Amino acid sequence: MNETKFDIAGLVERTIRKAGLDNRSQTVLENRFGLFSPDPSTLQELGDVYNITRERIRQVEVYAVNRVKIELKKLSEADDLLDFTKEYLDSSGGIKRHEQARDELRSLFKSGTEPDIFGNQIKFIYRIAEYPKYFRENDTYHDFWYLGEDVYRRLHSIHTDLIKKLKCVEHFEEVLRQVIKPHGVTEVVAMNYLSVSKKIGIGPYGDLGLSHWEEINPRTVRAKIYLVLKKHPAPMHFREIAETTGCHPPTVHNELIKDRRFKLVSRGTYIL
Repeated sequence: MNETKFDIAGLVERTIRKAGLDNRSQTVLENRFGLFSPDPSTLQELGDVYNITRERIRQVEVYAVNRVKIELKKLSEADDLLDFTKEYLDSSGGIKRHEQARDELRSLFKSGTEPDIFGNQIKFIYRIAEYPKYFRENDTYHDFWYLGEDVYRRLHSIHTDLIKKLKCVEHFEEVLRQVIKPHGVTEVVAMNYLSVSKKIGIGPYGDLGLSHWEEINPRTVRAKIYLVLKKHPAPMHFREIAETTGCHPPTVHNELIKDRRFKLVSRGTYIL
């Protein structure tokens, strides 16, 4: 998408100012959402500051959010931002991982705000506007924004089917094409969907697959050696392998000697 100009920090400040909050309510709101700090405060942290319970802080937050929500709806700039956001998400199939949206929107808006604070501010506006929808991180997905339940169901269906089929075969691209065909989405959109997954990963050589595959996430020295030799069909000296993997040369040499998959072709040089 083309660069545009939205003053996110200014929009946040104007909205809060128009809400006419008392000092405590404004401070609680700003700290709970991390509007001017990269790290949002917890209910307990703010309760300790004001010597009140977490429940009372939560009530103050709800009050402040409701006041700000009324003012945000009155601002044409907010409407323009939400329209732009819909177009932005539509261009990616209706979903975008939060960190990617943060970085891309920050670039498009030419914002000088620190990335984490910008991310908190854009999250604040979207959460107050209740659009787009927000998925909070869990064991399966990273946090992401999406346009509606139909988009989420499509993501979840593609993701679930892909994970199931990849447990039987390891031909990622072929399986992906099979899985997305009934949904009528492009591979580019499907890859954007999968960027929110914690179950799918990208290996050191750009390969895609299940995060636990050794080719995607080689954890041991032996797995790293195997992957390097697999990707480099020409013989490699063990010191070159050590440099490529970032492992200690004697350790690499020891693993090469022990594993019969690694064939010695000349002094200190191996191939699969």
